[in-house]
Amino acid sequence: MLTSNRIVSLLMLGLVSGSVYASEIQSEALNKWFEIINRSLKAVIFFDILPCDPEMPFIVAWLIIAGIFLTFRMGFVNLRMMPHSLAIISGRYRTAEDQGDVSSFQALTAAISATVGLGNIAGVAIAISLGGPGATLWMILAGFVGMTTKFTEATLAQMYREFRTDGRVMGGAMEYLSKGFAELGMK
Repeated sequence: MLTSNRIVSLLMLGLVSGSVYASEIQSEALNKWFEIINRSLKAVIFFDILPCDPEMPFIVAWLIIAGIFLTFRMGFVNLRMMPHSLAIISGRYRTAEDQGDVSSFQALTAAISATVGLGNIAGVAIAISLGGPGATLWMILAGFVGMTTKFTEATLAQMYREFRTDGRVMGGAMEYLSKGFAELGMK
């Protein structure tokens, strides 16, 4: 009886170790496949557009140009509408007849919690420690330009949101990108 238990245990150990070995091979193959895709995407998105020493990846330049364009196109909405936004957050325009379960302040805090992550918190400390006090100026300018980009994103999400029959609201980038491109004739 003891011998048969040992044989069964050894067989089970062999099966388990074989499946672990097979999953390691599959995992390595999957990692190699994603590495090829990642390398290709990196070559396109993060290629250096400046041939000189300070590197400027394409994606950074794209975000800066888009932010500056939107800031001017929206008429400096981040400065112009600041008093109005503070009035909305304070609840000055809220009435008992308003629809919705979320107050303006709750919507703001939810949006901030989705936007500000560990990178924004730790990134500030790392930028100042590596770049010195001058990094603060660039972070302020990036935040100024980024405000208009975020405003545009939130506005598009509100414009293209969809109310489902069961009461759910569907919105966000997946909605405004697909519907916005469809309106422009691009599918």
